[in-house]
Amino acid sequence: MIALEHLHVINVIHQEGSFRKASEKLFKARSAVSYSVKQVEQYYDIEIFNRETYRPELTRDGKILIHKIQLLLDAANQFDTYARQLNSEVEKEIRLSVSAIFPIEKVTGLLHEIKNRHPDTIVHLDIETASGERMLLDGVIDIGIYAGLEQNTAAVTYRCIDELSLPICISSSFPLAHQKRLTHADLAQYPQVIVKSSYKSGPDSGIVKEALHWYVSDHHTKKQLIRSGLGWGRLASHDLQSEQQLRTIDNLEVLTVPIYVARKKETALGPVGLMIWHYFTQLE
Repeated sequence: MIALEHLHVINVIHQEGSFRKASEKLFKARSAVSYSVKQVEQYYDIEIFNRETYRPELTRDGKILIHKIQLLLDAANQFDTYARQLNSEVEKEIRLSVSAIFPIEKVTGLLHEIKNRHPDTIVHLDIETASGERMLLDGVIDIGIYAGLEQNTAAVTYRCIDELSLPICISSSFPLAHQKRLTHADLAQYPQVIVKSSYKSGPDSGIVKEALHWYVSDHHTKKQLIRSGLGWGRLASHDLQSEQQLRTIDNLEVLTVPIYVARKKETALGPVGLMIWHYFTQLE
């Protein structure tokens, strides 16, 4: 049977689009990359890449095989992760991020369970905005609970645990609060209050490009500015409970955002990480 390492090399060549880029990513000599391809081609008596083109293109057989190769590599990675988790020790530290729009009361129960079952584990909790997946991919956190409008399914394993509604909100003291129906053009005359990404740059979800934008660093400040009538913006429906001064603009669209618990496929979780991963399944 051919070595998985050779199949991994073929997959990287396909993803990177060239032998040179694949060798750089794998930290292998160009000759070693070519050797892996030749080993597979000779073993199965097929041609995987067409060398006559400027960039290596998959042959007919190569296109059929690459899908199987990716499935096999993914299964091997899952097995490796599972096997390493069997003998993992309790983590000394766990790094967790939670989206600022996710109800924190749904996390405090989890933290109580960590404290009771693993009292010696140090918890690093980041409240993030529009940056959960970037932090996960960069290795800043072990597990993320975040809003997912875009997904990197090749590197990250997800499970949907909630869905939040984000209506556009204004205060009773907002200059146009007396009008029953408002349009985006009406609102664009006043600042849209936006929480900027807490880590690198974030996607522009729900932002009206024609409006003046005021950026703040946290959701509490955003809510306070909207409540004061200085501007308008989207808030989670659960943030509006028992709010007397805020109201939603019901004739404008409500942004619906799924919330995921996510981890990198290649990362093995210890007992604390696995407890976090399965915690929200128990609540469903």
